Order: sequence, then C-alpha cells, then structure tokens
Amino acid sequence: MKSSLVIAILVAVLVIAGTAGYLALTNQNSPTAALINAKRLLSRNFTATYQVTIAPTAIAMNGEIPGIPIKLTWVSGYITISRTPLMDATVINGTLSLTRYGLGSSFNAAFWKFNNELCFAVEFGFMGVQAITHCVPYVNITSNYVAILNESRYIGAGVWDGRTTYCFSALITTTPTSNQYGGFEEPIVVNVTKMCLLSNGVPANATIYIYPAQQSLGSFMIGTNLTLINYSFTFNQEEFTQITRGLIPG
Repeated sequence: MKSSLVIAILVAVLVIAGTAGYLALTNQNSPTAALINAKRLLSRNFTATYQVTIAPTAIAMNGEIPGIPIKLTWVSGYITISRTPLMDATVINGTLSLTRYGLGSSFNAAFWKFNNELCFAVEFGFMGVQAITHCVPYVNITSNYVAILNESRYIGAGVWDGRTTYCFSALITTTPTSNQYGGFEEPIVVNVTKMCLLSNGVPANATIYIYPAQQSLGSFMIGTNLTLINYSFTFNQEEFTQITRGLIPG
C-alpha cells in the first residue's frame, strides 16, 4: 500500500514537473517559444500583411570566374498572405510595382489540396485581368519554411511595434521537383540572414537571399525583405472563394 502511494506521488510529481516545464518553454517570451509557436501557426488560421522589396541580381560568369553582379530593377509593394490548415488552403494577394519604371500590377493567388494534387488559381491585372487555374501532383508548399525553422540559429533580439522579437539565421539547400517551379530541378540555396519572430511565432521581418547552389553562366540571386504591417488569426475565406470561383475549404 505504501509503495503504491509512493509510486502515485512520484508519477504526480513527474506529471506536474513536465507540465510546468512545458508551459515554461512555450509560454515564456524566449527564442525557443517563438520557434515552437511559428510551427504551430501552420495548424491554425492566420493572415498577415507585409511590405515587401524584391531585388533580383544577375551574375555574368566568365568560365569559373564570377563576373560583376548586375542589379536589375527592384520590385516593391504590399502582399497579404492568408492560410488555413483545411485543405492546406492559402490565398495571397497584393500590389507590386517595378521601382525603376513605376509600373504596377495587382495579383491574387490561391492554393489548395485536392485529393493527391496541389491546385492553384492566379489572377493578375496587367493589360487586363488574366487568370490561370492548374493542378499538379501534391507538394507541401510549407515544407521549406519548416526546414528553415528547424535549421534556425538565434542571433539576437529585435523590436516590432514596441514588442520584442527573436531573430534567427538559417541556411538550407532545397531541390525543387518539376511540379514546383515549372521544370526547374537544380538545387537552390535559401539563405535567411535574418528572420525575426514575435513570441507567438508570427514573422515580423525577414531578409532572404535565394540563388542556385551551383553558379553558372547567367546565374542569379534574388534578395527579399519582408516587414510585417499587421496580422490576425483568421482566414480570408471571402477572397479565397472569389478566386476559386466558389470553393470553400473543409
């Protein structure tokens, strides 16, 4: 009887200690909690608007010697990303403009899982409204983001809207399938030099460079800067339904 009571007490102590440790890890403001909560965002409704700047650079090669980088015109604007775990549905819309020429274009895009396929619908307003709808064998479009979180290394704290952020760097190499990028299957390096997360896991800002793992003639690099404007834990159902002509995730 006494031994049973001792075992019960030990089990209770272990459960309480484990629960307390888990809550301390996930609820306190810390880099670890920010990373854990960033992964959790993928399993809940979430919408965020970002100010974005995209700076593509062409690199001319002379044999094995890299040439002088040639900066192309910048693209800047605002994008809103909204996601729900139901059907892996995602809707993205925004307005981007070519900085040098002052030309702008709005776009709307939706992605969703249908059986064993990844379907997408895209609308963009350039010389009239153009629309594309297509399905390919299923690809998890969040897998690279999870890989970045898994490889993240803490580099210091920052601030967004008066709130502390936890900043990380990460470097991954990914090989796209032909279904992801229209036949481009060469290894790609994603170099996240800085990604700052709020304690709830929401990305507040990021600087990312993307380039081929193997440089060659006519190589390139794309630099992207993202700054959070606002966010909510909701899904833009109305926009998704409009783009997909009536589809409702479920």
